[in-house]
Amino acid sequence: MKIDQEIYTENYYSVAQILAKLADPTFLYVECGRGSGKTTHILGPRLDRVQNAMPGSCLVLASSTYKSIFDNILPGLMEYFHDSYSQGYYYEIGKEPPIHFKKCNTYIENWKHTISFWNGTVVQFVSCDRPESALGKNAAHLFVDEMLRIPEDRFAERIIPALRSDRAKFGHSHYFMGITGTSSTANFETDEDWWMKYEKNMDAELIGLIQELAYVLDGYKVELIEARAASDTAREQKLLSTVQRWEKRLTELRRGQTYYMRASSFSNIKILGIDYIENQVKNIKDEDKLNTSIFAIRKRKVKDLFFGKFSKEHIFTDSYKYERLDQISAGSVAGEFSSRDLKYCDPLQPLYAGYDPGPFTSLVIAQRNMAKHEFRAIKDFCVIHPEQHEELAEKVCSFFSYHRNKTIMLHYDRAANQHDPRWRDFYPVTGDLNDTDAMLLRKAFQKRGWTVRLMSLGAPTIYYAQHYRLLNILFGKVEGNRDRILIDGNECEALVSSIYHSPLKRSEGRIVLDKSSEKELDYPDQRLYSTQVATAYMYLLWGEYKKLLPASDAPENAFAGFASFTSR
Repeated sequence: MKIDQEIYTENYYSVAQILAKLADPTFLYVECGRGSGKTTHILGPRLDRVQNAMPGSCLVLASSTYKSIFDNILPGLMEYFHDSYSQGYYYEIGKEPPIHFKKCNTYIENWKHTISFWNGTVVQFVSCDRPESALGKNAAHLFVDEMLRIPEDRFAERIIPALRSDRAKFGHSHYFMGITGTSSTANFETDEDWWMKYEKNMDAELIGLIQELAYVLDGYKVELIEARAASDTAREQKLLSTVQRWEKRLTELRRGQTYYMRASSFSNIKILGIDYIENQVKNIKDEDKLNTSIFAIRKRKVKDLFFGKFSKEHIFTDSYKYERLDQISAGSVAGEFSSRDLKYCDPLQPLYAGYDPGPFTSLVIAQRNMAKHEFRAIKDFCVIHPEQHEELAEKVCSFFSYHRNKTIMLHYDRAANQHDPRWRDFYPVTGDLNDTDAMLLRKAFQKRGWTVRLMSLGAPTIYYAQHYRLLNILFGKVEGNRDRILIDGNECEALVSSIYHSPLKRSEGRIVLDKSSEKELDYPDQRLYSTQVATAYMYLLWGEYKKLLPASDAPENAFAGFASFTSR
C-alpha cells in the first residue's frame, strides 16, 4: 500500500522479528544469534504491547544478576523506548512518574528501579542473585533475558513465584501469567540449557495459523487507520467491526500457546551486513562459540577436560552486594563496579593470586574463608603485550582500590623465576638482569602501596600428572574440613571459559594438558578460548593445596610432561 508519512512511521523489522510479533502468544521464547535485535526489536516491542494490554498491572523484568539488568538489558530496552516515545509523557524510568500517569494497581514504595507507563503499568526488576527482590511482587507477565545464565532451580524458586497477579483484573488478556524469554544459544557444557525444552510445548501448525491471521488482521488495521484519516465513516465502521471480531478470535487462539523461535545472526543480515558476519567468523576462533553465538547451532560433543571433575556446582553466581546500586536510579549511570561490590570479597583479608607471565599475561585472584572452608576465585585479569607488569598491576589495584588489606600471596610457575634476558624480547626494557617476571610484578604493586609475597621462589618442576591428580581431588567430593573450591561465574568469565577450553591429551599413556590453543589463536582470542587463564589458576591451586597429594606423588614418580619448566 502507498504509505502516507503523516499517518505512518516506517521501520524495518527482520523476518524473525516479524514472526515473533505476529505469533505474540502467552509464552514467547526467542533463541537468537548475536546482533539479531533480541532486546531492541523483540523484547522491547513485546513489553510495550504487554503493558498496553494490561493497564495498571505490575510486570517483572528478570535476569541472572541485578547487575546484568543494568549492564545488559536496560540499555537495549531504553534504546527502543527512547526512539519510539517521549520520556516523561509516555514512560518514565528510575523515578516517581509524573502526575498525569495513572496509578498502578500495585503499591510501589521505591521507584528507583522501575519503568512506569502513562496507563499505570509498572515494570519492576528481579534477579536470581537477589531472592528478596521477588518478595511481594504480583506480576501479570514475566520478561527474562539471557536465560542461558539462569539455573533452572533458581528460576523456579526465585522468579516464577512473582508471577501471581489478579486474574479478575487482568485475566482478559492472553498475556496474563505469560513469559517472554530471550537468549543466545546455550553451550550445554558451560551454560544453562533447561529452557530449550519449551520448544516441545509449541504447536507449530497452530502458531503458523496465528501468524497468518495476524498478518491479514494487520492489513485490516492499516485500512482502518486510512479510513479514519480520510473521514470515511461508513468504511471505518465496517472495518472496525471486522478488526474487533478477529482480534477477539486471535486473542483466544494465542491464549496459553507457546512460540519458540530459533534464528541465527543471518536473520538480521540486512541491518548487520555481510561484513559483520565475516568479521565474526574471522575473529571468533573458537568453533563452539561461533556456532552458538552467531549460527545458533547447538553443541552436542563433550570434551575430555583436563579439569575432569569441574562442573557447574563449582560456579557461584550470587556475586554481588547491592547497597550502592540500590541508591542509584535506573536511568542514572551506576559507575564502575569494584571489589567493594563483591559479596564474597572481605576487604580485611589478603588476596591470593595465580600468575602466568608471558606476552599474554593472566592473573586470577581468590580469597579464603577459613570459617566456612571455602576458597573462592573472585576476579580474573589479562593483559597483552606491550601491556605487561605495570598495566596488570594498575588494573588489579584499580579494581581493589577499596581493599584495606593490601597483601597479595602470589603463586606462579617456574618461568616467572627466570633470571634470563630473553624476557626483553617481549617486555619493555626496564629493570636489570636480576629482575624476573615475579619481581617486576611485585615492584609494580609496591609502587601502588601493596605488599606482594612471592610464594613460588625456588619451586621445583610441576608435572601435568600431578596437576591433574590434584585437580581431581579439589573438584571431587569434599571430605572433612577440606576447602570447597568455587569460582565466580560473573567476574571470572574468562577463567570458566578457559577451563572448558583446556582439553586433556594422552601422549604415550601420559597425561598432558593440550596447550595448542596458545599457539593457534591470536592473543585477544586466548582470553576466553585458550588454556592461558586456566593455567594461572592451576598455579594458584597448586601453591595452596599441593600438600593434599600423597607423599608418594613426588616429581620422580610423576608422568613426564611439564606444566612448567624446571626451576633454576
